[in-house]
Amino acid sequence: MIRNIRHPSMQIDVRIAYNRKEINAEAVLDSGAEGIYCNTSFIKKYGLPTYDIEPPVYPRNVDGTLNKQGAICHAAILRMGIGIRHWENIEVAITNTGQHEILLGTDWLKAHNPSIDWSTNQLRFDQCPPQCHPIERDPTIGQFLPIDAWET
Repeated sequence: MIRNIRHPSMQIDVRIAYNRKEINAEAVLDSGAEGIYCNTSFIKKYGLPTYDIEPPVYPRNVDGTLNKQGAICHAAILRMGIGIRHWENIEVAITNTGQHEILLGTDWLKAHNPSIDWSTNQLRFDQCPPQCHPIERDPTIGQFLPIDAWET
């Protein structure tokens, strides 16, 4: 269990740009989780490239016990789009996240500091760092480019 169910969360639609294609996915924006994660099954389904983490990360549950999924040994860099203009490269730790494809925890929330209305599930990117918008001129072109073309 990575999530803390006593903290607000919401599902958001995201897009992953990879190999000149766009993959639709769902992410959980979770104020009770630390870190940024992607489900092992999502990585395998789309053949997304990964790399080894040294040393491995041993995630802990809310109660402080070690997570039964074991050590996180792999990560990936994903090009993720939210809405029309928000694009960013995110580093995700790869593990079993249950039914969730992508889990955006407090690390992501702190980096972007979006305005969130938890009661209506509305998210506004009004304080993002500049690297989130590398192609303000034409944000739609991103869906056709490979990840390495997005390096900032």
